[in-house]
Amino acid sequence: MNYDNQPLSARGTLLLDAAQHLFFTRGFDETSLEMIINEVGGSRRSIYNEFGNKHGLLVAVINRQLIKQTEMLTSINRELSAEAALNDVCFRFAQGMLSKTLISLFRLVVQQVVKSPEFGEMIFDRGPMKAVLPLAQYLEELTEQGILKVVDAHTSAQVLLKMSEGPLYTRSLLLPDTLATDEEIKKQVANAVAIFIKAHTTETTK
Repeated sequence: MNYDNQPLSARGTLLLDAAQHLFFTRGFDETSLEMIINEVGGSRRSIYNEFGNKHGLLVAVINRQLIKQTEMLTSINRELSAEAALNDVCFRFAQGMLSKTLISLFRLVVQQVVKSPEFGEMIFDRGPMKAVLPLAQYLEELTEQGILKVVDAHTSAQVLLKMSEGPLYTRSLLLPDTLATDEEIKKQVANAVAIFIKAHTTETTK
């Protein structure tokens, strides 16, 4: 089923919300369809009609979060200075990546990817590979304007996003009760953007 083009019914949204909560708190294997139905009512038929099965529910959970995170990188404020615009978009991206929801999703997928590698492929292809394109395009625009000098915009965009997450991402993964604060994220992103701009600025672009 194409979850991008077929919006869920109200019941389907409730089932998806319940499935996400149970997957994150109990694990995919430990969650049954009966548990999901008991949370919000409905029947197995409701799940089969909109998601196919429990596997389809997890695909929908992943897809929904990928869409939300990808959309953050499509809204770059070009009215701001390059530094301010990069700080803004990278902060929103890092804030999403470091949220409890996406940290929980990553842990869930890592648990499943050995026996279901398609989950990992889905996130890699539709997450990092797709989401980085708007930022790469913006870096190309800055290069054309002589503001920065970026040779490989796609690679540079990926590097900037990883720098924006920084060690806070590893900490959040390994220490579930220690989520990054907005102030920590802002500081990490500001440092990353400053380093990035310095590395991509020459005497002729200053």
